[in-house]
Amino acid sequence: MSEIIVNVTDRKNKEHILKGKIGQTLMELIDQNELANPYGICGGEPQCSTCHVYVNNEWLTKLNPKTEEEEFTLDNASELKDNSRLGCQIDLIEELNGLTVKIGPNNNEIWMNNNSLKE
Repeated sequence: MSEIIVNVTDRKNKEHILKGKIGQTLMELIDQNELANPYGICGGEPQCSTCHVYVNNEWLTKLNPKTEEEEFTLDNASELKDNSRLGCQIDLIEELNGLTVKIGPNNNEIWMNNNSLKE
């Protein structure tokens, strides 16, 4: 299998059925389909949390564990939940065929404020 199906609900609660390629990230798939703007503005480092998604609970155990970097970045996301993840850290693999996620709120303003403080 070189493609998988990913079910994505956008920020306007519209549902989309996307075909993702094995090996790409969820962030790349959502960005490629232009379902959210801004989305993934750091390019998947992870630094910005603009690719914040809520993963349906039944899929959480099938995902790779959160890294310290992802945890740190999620701490800056708004409306954080137990099922929050960064799309840039979710690699599309065969086991995720049928994955269901909802795009999180726009975190661009939070990221811009945090990064302007560092400069």
